[in-house]
Amino acid sequence: MTVADDIRERLVRLYCSLSPGGRPPPDGERGELDSMAFLEFIMLIEREFAIIVEASDLDEANFATTTTTTAFVRHKLNGRAS
Repeated sequence: MTVADDIRERLVRLYCSLSPGGRPPPDGERGELDSMAFLEFIMLIEREFAIIVEASDLDEANFATTTTTTAFVRHKLNGRAS
C-alpha cells in the first residue's frame, strides 16, 4: 500500500463517519457533507493526521474530491517533515 492509498483510506473512513448513510463520495465527485459536517471533517483530518488546516487552506480545490483531499493532506504531511 502506498502512502497516498493509506491517506485515501483514512480520509474515506472519516468521511463515511459523517456522510448521509455512511456512503463515500463517488470517485471524482463532490461529497454530500453539509457545512457543519464539513467543519467536523476538517477537525477529524487535523486529529487523524496531526496537521493544522489553516483558514487559507480552505480552498474548494483542496477538498473537491477524495483525490484532491488526499493530495492536500499529503502535501501538509510533507511540509511538516521539512
